[in-house]
Amino acid sequence: MDLARGEFIDRRENIIALGPSGTGKTHIALGLGLAACQRGRKVRFTTVAALVHELIEAADERRLQRLQKQLVSQDLLIIDELGFVPLSKTGAELLFEVISQRYERGSIIITSNLPFDEWTEVFGAERLTGAILDRLTHHVNILEMNGESFRLKHSKTAKTTSSQRRVL
Repeated sequence: MDLARGEFIDRRENIIALGPSGTGKTHIALGLGLAACQRGRKVRFTTVAALVHELIEAADERRLQRLQKQLVSQDLLIIDELGFVPLSKTGAELLFEVISQRYERGSIIITSNLPFDEWTEVFGAERLTGAILDRLTHHVNILEMNGESFRLKHSKTAKTTSSQRRVL
């Protein structure tokens, strides 16, 4: 309930939701974001890939500082799908900058299908990964999502229901 009330935002804490695909990480992140919006908070949702692409594009167009300022001004920044795609060196460094600038100034929710010890594969450098984890986990709520994929379970149920209809 504490998370749903958004008190973690007041304390500038982060949330990291970890677990296999389909276990509800994005669903929870969106729900917490919506609850924060309903309480008048400024919230931004993006995927890691989209954010890194936007940061690189802003750097190329000489508007990186303006984008970084916008990202820091959000009460809550939700970054979805960390771990699906390895980041370029530039992308990883730009993402680090965003995390570093928000450190103790604003909350971040990150969803990932990877445990922490595999994050180096995404960021490419052990030192950079360590610095990112250090900032994210200093004030953190970790949600470990387990179980079978909701999408797979739903697909199996739909298939079974469909097969039963044909038999009847």
